[in-house]
Amino acid sequence: MQALTDSDRAFVQHVPRQRVTTYDGNTWEYFDCGKHSPQNAGLPPLVCLPGTSGSPRCFHLQLTALAAKGYRVLAVQHPVVWTHEEWIHSFDRFLDALGLEMVHIYGVSLGAYLAQRYASLYPHRVASLVMTQGFCDTSVFSANAPWLKMLPYLPDFYVRKLMLERFPKQAVRDPTHLQAIDYMVEQVQKLSQQEIASRLTLSTQPCDVASWSLSLPDDKITFIDAMIKSGGDFPFLSRHDEVTMYLQVHLRANGAFIVA
Repeated sequence: MQALTDSDRAFVQHVPRQRVTTYDGNTWEYFDCGKHSPQNAGLPPLVCLPGTSGSPRCFHLQLTALAAKGYRVLAVQHPVVWTHEEWIHSFDRFLDALGLEMVHIYGVSLGAYLAQRYASLYPHRVASLVMTQGFCDTSVFSANAPWLKMLPYLPDFYVRKLMLERFPKQAVRDPTHLQAIDYMVEQVQKLSQQEIASRLTLSTQPCDVASWSLSLPDDKITFIDAMIKSGGDFPFLSRHDEVTMYLQVHLRANGAFIVA
């Protein structure tokens, strides 16, 4: 895991973590790379949304590589919210606060689900969508979450246990996968009890799939899972070069050309 730890440390030393409080009172944390360059002027940036166990820092390799190519890329950590609707509207206010009229979104796991829900309600603000391990139905998770309504009140050690139970249980031999898992476990330790409880709530909260639909054209949606067969649970770490390449290909296919 040393290589990931070193690259993460170098990232946070050079890229400041920023905060913005939206008018609904929620505070969003984010990293912003490659912003306001002449190369990307007028192009919608890429916003990366982590999964249930992730943080903005888990995308540090993508942010560093894409920013070096001239793209503006943000990675965000959402505030503690308890419903999908609250997240959707707060994310919209976050984009307003940063003056972003339209964005490309890369979502992982829970981030991919929330990105779809946002795109269904605000399609005019989503230029395109990239997903890893995305899902559109939480019923499977909610059916196995008898503790759902108790999450905000459960002790710290117990919500961490519930979170870590979601990590791969089968034997993992690929060293890059093992390093990615260790790194993500370390990220979980940095989350508060309320942050973990909020994420588990959002990923297990029941939702009627028929109540929303995604109107983005197929050519504006990319499933990275379909192209990386051996990335494990966290390909943005274990196969970060490939993920970065596919993100760049996706952005170019959706009009984000960077002229050197």
